[in-house]
Amino acid sequence: MSQAKPKPWPLSVARTTGTENYGLLHALLATSSFDEISDADDYTAVQRYVKSQGRADDSGKTTVGLVFWIYPTGLHGPYHETEYHQIKQHGVLLTVEPGVLVAEVVKRARAVLKDDVIVHEHVSA
Repeated sequence: MSQAKPKPWPLSVARTTGTENYGLLHALLATSSFDEISDADDYTAVQRYVKSQGRADDSGKTTVGLVFWIYPTGLHGPYHETEYHQIKQHGVLLTVEPGVLVAEVVKRARAVLKDDVIVHEHVSA
């Protein structure tokens, strides 16, 4: 029996950070550099995005890595200002390695997207 070859760095250490690194999440939000995808139509928009931008192959796996924000439909991005001038955060920074099933990305997005909090979720191959 042959053993699986260990993943090279940084794949060997990449992980979900959830809410552990708010400073980094806020800094990344400040760049306005990431695509923002809503959970519209039961995550159909997310599925389409991952298939196209992740260049999914015939087996349904991404061939390139991705990073993007997912937010609840109707809330216009990962945060909004209320009528009382409060900032409400909501969304997921999703990082995806090459070789991940599109369906797994959608499943993970569905599981972690919550109102009133931003989180990071990493999907490894």
